[in-house]
Amino acid sequence: MSTQPLLLYKGYELHPLVFARTFNRFDGHSRYAEGYDIAVRISRPGAIAASAASRVFRLDQLHALCDFGTARRAACQGGKDIIDGKVSGASVADI
Repeated sequence: MSTQPLLLYKGYELHPLVFARTFNRFDGHSRYAEGYDIAVRISRPGAIAASAASRVFRLDQLHALCDFGTARRAACQGGKDIIDGKVSGASVADI
């Protein structure tokens, strides 16, 4: 898993999380062909990762993202969408 430098958006820190998709086939192809899954940690500036002022949101994608940079950008955009209230069932109101 990789955590990239943070991005500030509307008073929150966004930490995109990109990790290799779980390899669940035994047919001989490379696990890297599976691509990447993403999540984003949203926190208040200076908050400790394990505190109530920080939360990780897994961003479900229909298909794995095949490029690390694309996955990182998608995680950042997903975090912005959560902050903007565009993602049903995900809120930062109590952070």
